[in-house]
Amino acid sequence: MKIYISADFEGVTGVVDRHQCFPGHPDFEHARRRWIEDINAIIEGGIEGGASEFLVNEAHAAMNYMLPELLHPKASYISGYVKRDNQMEGLDPSFAGAVIMGHAMAGTAGGVLNHSYVMRDVVALRLNGKAVGELALNAYWGALLGVPLVLVVGDDKFAEEAKALIPEIEDAVVKRGLSQFTAQNLPLQDARQVIRETARRAVERAGEFSPLELPESFELEIDFSLSEIAHLCSLIPGVERVSGRTIRYQSTDYRQVMHLRIVCTNLALATVRGHF
Repeated sequence: MKIYISADFEGVTGVVDRHQCFPGHPDFEHARRRWIEDINAIIEGGIEGGASEFLVNEAHAAMNYMLPELLHPKASYISGYVKRDNQMEGLDPSFAGAVIMGHAMAGTAGGVLNHSYVMRDVVALRLNGKAVGELALNAYWGALLGVPLVLVVGDDKFAEEAKALIPEIEDAVVKRGLSQFTAQNLPLQDARQVIRETARRAVERAGEFSPLELPESFELEIDFSLSEIAHLCSLIPGVERVSGRTIRYQSTDYRQVMHLRIVCTNLALATVRGHF
């Protein structure tokens, strides 16, 4: 049985501050090792549950932070940026289930490091009129390929977001969000045990899960922090600017929708870096 792991950084045990998430700060190296150890706990639990093959896709920022000498020997991994399929690169129908280590969507009260792709520059995302974050968009990507989400790892607000979308999903809650940059964390060994046990259950139950039902068509709206970002995105064929800071894109092809999202959020990053 093959299990896919999309491994973002903000859901890691003990991580509460953006400085822990990026190279150049002394806390990053500690957080990076905890990130890999949390990934390994998923794999250990997955092996106990019957999985024999794992693919880890780095899903945070530059996506090149893995230390392979520390990663579980049963796992292969994908590193680098930009990936065509971003946080779900490498997923295909051969996987029995997908695991997401992540965080709550932008604007979630108490969600630790909550954001949607770009913390300061993407204010909100809506799919067919409903507020969504990275979790839902990635879950629909799994659905496109026939792969269900079976486990999420992160804080309690991320777990609540997942349960609202997929009530039967397993969730490994390693911290309780108190604010965007504050959490009450489980003791480290307790957190690892929670991850292992829920990963084991998720893999054992993999056959019980079904992918989300895909709508027949998709309307993605993105609210940006700056009108200039919306202006640039509106130059892409098919993108409609619906207000000063908001763009809309419609398609029956979810892959096109996700690729449009990747382009627009990267434009947001480039615009802000170029002017501020």
